[in-house]
Amino acid sequence: MKTLSHDELKSLTEWEQGPCVSIYLPRHQAVSEHGEDPIHLRNLLDEAEISLQAQGLGAVETRTLLEPARKIQNDATFWERGPAQGLCILVAPGMFHQYDLAYQCPQSLSVADSFYVNPLFYKVYDNDHFDLLAICPKSVRLFRHQNGEFTQLELPENVPANLEEISANTQFEESLQYHTTSAAGARGDNASMQHGHGLTKEQNEKLLSDYFQLLAKQLEKNLDNAGPPMILVTAEKQQNLFRKHYHAKNLIAEGITTSPDHLNEQELYQLALPVIEQISSAPFRKAREQYQQHLGTSRISHQLEEILQAADQGRIEALFTPLGSELWGRLPNDGDLIQTHAQPENGDVALLNWAIRNTYKHGGTPYVISASEMPEDKPVTAYFRW
Repeated sequence: MKTLSHDELKSLTEWEQGPCVSIYLPRHQAVSEHGEDPIHLRNLLDEAEISLQAQGLGAVETRTLLEPARKIQNDATFWERGPAQGLCILVAPGMFHQYDLAYQCPQSLSVADSFYVNPLFYKVYDNDHFDLLAICPKSVRLFRHQNGEFTQLELPENVPANLEEISANTQFEESLQYHTTSAAGARGDNASMQHGHGLTKEQNEKLLSDYFQLLAKQLEKNLDNAGPPMILVTAEKQQNLFRKHYHAKNLIAEGITTSPDHLNEQELYQLALPVIEQISSAPFRKAREQYQQHLGTSRISHQLEEILQAADQGRIEALFTPLGSELWGRLPNDGDLIQTHAQPENGDVALLNWAIRNTYKHGGTPYVISASEMPEDKPVTAYFRW
């Protein structure tokens, strides 16, 4: 599932040509409940229509503005497809976006002068770009995960596809007394001895060692050594054989010690998930560590008024708020205390969304995360640049 790029987020964050309608809808996963989702969307669009007309938009203009979203509401095939757990619809004059979300977003509707982007920042700074290299004597497979998609890549030229390919093209006469025979195959090709056929245990081990050595050197030569983190999936002994000769910095220390021989693409992905989560959450963990290191200093705050002022001034390095958390109220003048509401009242602004947008506009990092990941048990906390 495609991850929003930061260029897209920047455009949405800076858009202020209202009225802007922002709809978030959690998707039901049970097939028997799929019919409820278009009903919930219809109700939210009805509410949006009432709100737009209350703000002075005519009935015809309102229907025209919401027409693309109504098409989704009435499209039965849309609700049947895909594994999305959430739906985001953003509508404004001259703009319409629909995003499938890979997480359950709280249901919400906003009609304002700018988009409600808070849920779109959920774990957006997780680094989901990595490679997975699955090796066994029978096969070499390389996969890439990027923007929510996991796909197999073609191996670079000169990278052996399996052990037999090496044994068919390599002379091991000195160490193994292993060589290509002169007998011709059915197609005129030279036949060769295979791993385990007519070789001693020591010869087999030497052949396997030479295979991983050649494989490691060819991959290191032909792959981008400064590329995304690479996870190695192979048996324990073969992990050591490969790592002995592969020295690219992007190969992570923690591999998956199992033979990938009978594992399909999806099984490999599921097996790698715990390692992937450690890789992807590294930027957030580093930011939270910085926060903890500055606890008790003036660079840490959970006071809403101070955070809103710092966001406006571009002083926030990292902002933390839980997914689904929001506070409503009027923006303060200098030094004013804010009276916040759990639900919006007339003239209220979504204050945490405002803080996220301004933090992001000034180059800070807004982390929208689960409540259990918060540095402190507060609706919002921030780490200031100064």
